[in-house]
Amino acid sequence: MKSKDWVNRQKNDFYVNQAKLDGYVSRAAFKIIEIEKKFKLIEKSKQILELGSSPGGWSQVIFEINKNTNVYGFDLLEMKFNHPQFKFFQNDFLTFDYLKIPNKFDLILSDIAPNTIGHQSTDHLRIARMIEEVIFILDDIALVDSSFVFKLWKGNEESSLISKLKKKYKKISYFKPKSSRSESSEIYIIAQNFK
Repeated sequence: MKSKDWVNRQKNDFYVNQAKLDGYVSRAAFKIIEIEKKFKLIEKSKQILELGSSPGGWSQVIFEINKNTNVYGFDLLEMKFNHPQFKFFQNDFLTFDYLKIPNKFDLILSDIAPNTIGHQSTDHLRIARMIEEVIFILDDIALVDSSFVFKLWKGNEESSLISKLKKKYKKISYFKPKSSRSESSEIYIIAQNFK
């Protein structure tokens, strides 16, 4: 998308403007609000892992909903939000030694996405690979009965990811928030009850 088109889209975007009014650092806050309204995962979680946490829209919502939780956030970019119970690591979540964290997580949230190149199938493959990497380390980081919520762009690898998740979780749901742009192939997968 050309920069001029992007600026115009942002200016006319209801959720961009609403985020400013509500004090959220990004429009993504509304996606996690919608997910929580439907699935009620944040309110009962004590230890949350947030992948792709920058700039902090989801983190803001997490602490609005649950003031007693602890959150570990990972991103390559800097955060615009901080909180006493939020521990941020500005590095690649795949290279981190999770044994340094004393507890496993009852909720794993991922809004990670690679930089897009505008080629839909390539972009899909790249985000699918990132999610596969998370699935690979689930046994090390996820508590029994925990949940995993992640963003995916629809494409050929989707069914393969879902079949891998079905081996690890009892329930898998698809969710497209209203705040997700209608033209986007973005979908959120909610995997519940880690085996």
